[in-house]
Amino acid sequence: MREHLSADASGHDMHHVWRVFRLAQRFADELDADSEVVGCAALVHDLHRVLGDGTGCDPEETLSVIEEMLEGTGIGDERTGAVQHCVAVHDDLEFRDEDPEPETIEAKILRDADNLDAMGAVGVARTFAFGGVHGTPLWDPDGEDYSQIYHFEDKLLRLQNELHTDPAQQLAEERHAFLETFFERFLAEWHGEA
Repeated sequence: MREHLSADASGHDMHHVWRVFRLAQRFADELDADSEVVGCAALVHDLHRVLGDGTGCDPEETLSVIEEMLEGTGIGDERTGAVQHCVAVHDDLEFRDEDPEPETIEAKILRDADNLDAMGAVGVARTFAFGGVHGTPLWDPDGEDYSQIYHFEDKLLRLQNELHTDPAQQLAEERHAFLETFFERFLAEWHGEA
């Protein structure tokens, strides 16, 4: 994964992977989930962002590559399948017709850990890193272009209601409050009201 993500500047780098890994391991301990499945899934969950033509692909398209990566680890076929399920359903991507639901506690943990890293101070920083790399405007007050600030309304401020586990929901309260404060402050400063 270090090789695959080494050139990333969009906020989906190895630092993100390790933050998701640490949160996922913490939740696995609290919820008595399989920490090996959760750990492996956290490490490979963003492979879809760099495969294909470099612009990313559906996470399901990475499952055979993940199987190859895990082959020599001794994790076994059953756990490899569990890791693949976690990766396949961890991300709600706009090109899908419907959002596949996580069916296991491990998949719920991975999705929650990944979503939590999009919230709070780190989530704000990642939003602007991603927008900068992809040439997304900071904000379009007329709403004609998708902007980094619109991403708050479109996704980030909704994440708190999409979490699956109690530990994630508890952690999300403060991170969500930070997002709301930042968003409101940004708009006030933009309009010269603060």
